[in-house]
Amino acid sequence: MNFDIFSNLFNCNLQTFDLDVFWFEHPLFNSNKITKEDDFSLDLVDISYSNARTLCSYHLTRKELYFDVIASLLSHLNFIDITSSNLVLSESRYERLRDFSKSTRIGEMAQGINALFVSKRLKFPYIIDFELAKKYTSATINLQTYGKTPDFLIIDNTLKKIGLFESKGNMNGNVTKDLRKAMGQIENVHNPRCKNAKVPVSTKFNNNNDFKNKNLRKVRKSSINYCLIDTICANTFDLFLLIKLNYASWFYLVGDFARVESILSSGVIENIQENNDSAYILDTDTDKDNPIYWVENPFNIRISENSKDPITHFILLLRLRKVDFKIGIYKKVIDELVSSNYEFTLPDNEVDNLKKYPDGTLIYIKFN
Repeated sequence: MNFDIFSNLFNCNLQTFDLDVFWFEHPLFNSNKITKEDDFSLDLVDISYSNARTLCSYHLTRKELYFDVIASLLSHLNFIDITSSNLVLSESRYERLRDFSKSTRIGEMAQGINALFVSKRLKFPYIIDFELAKKYTSATINLQTYGKTPDFLIIDNTLKKIGLFESKGNMNGNVTKDLRKAMGQIENVHNPRCKNAKVPVSTKFNNNNDFKNKNLRKVRKSSINYCLIDTICANTFDLFLLIKLNYASWFYLVGDFARVESILSSGVIENIQENNDSAYILDTDTDKDNPIYWVENPFNIRISENSKDPITHFILLLRLRKVDFKIGIYKKVIDELVSSNYEFTLPDNEVDNLKKYPDGTLIYIKFN
C-alpha cells in the first residue's frame, strides 16, 4: 500500500472549512427572526472523529458494527471537496451514492458536524444517544416518550444542565421545516417535564449537488442552523452515569470493549494501570501539565474469541511514513471517572499538533 497517499490526504484534511451559523428564534423559526453569528470552523479530521463518536454512541452493544464505524470514519476523510474553502461535498463521492443512500450519508455527516457544534460552540460536551440514556437511567431520570424521539441527550460543561438535541441535515430541504420537525421530536419527551435546554440543529449543504455551477459554489457556504432554548429547572438529576455513557462511545471507538461492557453492566470504569496495561501508553511530555493516555494500537480489535465462531481481527495502524497519528484521552478524565468524582475542565493551553475535544479526548497529528 502506498502510504504517501494517506499522508497527502491527512495534509489536505487539516485545511479549515467555515460554515455560516444562524440562530433561529423559537417557537415558529420564522425567517425574519434569524440572527447571523460567527462562522463555525472545522476540518475533516474533526468531522470524521465527531461522526464516528456519534455512531459509536448508539452501537455500544453491537461489536459487529465496529467495522462500519471505522469505514465511516475513514470515508469522511475524503468526502469534502478540498479545492474549495467552503464545505462542499466531493463530486465523485456524491455521484457514487444512489438516491436511497444520499439522504442517509448527508444525515450522517450532518450529525457529526452538528454534534461538534453543540459540544464546542454551545458548550454541551457530553453527548449520549437518547435511547441508550433512556435504557440505562430508567431508575433515576426515567425518561418517558411518545412518537419519534430526539437523537441525543446532552450535558453542559458545568455538569448542571441536561438537554435534548436533535440533528437534521439536507441539501435541498427547508431549514425551517427541519427545525420544526426536530423540535417536535424533542417535545415528544414528556418526562421529566423540565429540561434545561432544547436544541434542534440543522446543517444545510448549500448547492452541493450543483457541480456544474462552480462559481456559485465558491461564494456560498454551507450553514449550521440552530435554536437553543434555555429553561431554568428546579429538578436535579444524577448525571454521572450519563457522563460515563458519553465516554463509553470513545472506548468503543478505540476498541476497548471491556470498559464499554463494564460501564453498561455496572456503571464502573476500571482504572488504567500505568505500567501494566498494554492498550495504553502514558505520556507526560506532549502536554507538560496534563498527562495523556495514548492508545497503543488505534482501532485494533478482535471481534470474537468464542471457539464456535471464527475469530476476526481488524488492525488499522496509522504508522505512516510522513504522519505521526495518535488518539488518546487526558489522564485526569480517567482518574475522575474511576473515582466517581467527575469535575473535568478542558485545559486551555495550546499544544503543537494536539487537537483537543471538549470532553478531554484527543487526537495528535504531526507531519514529519
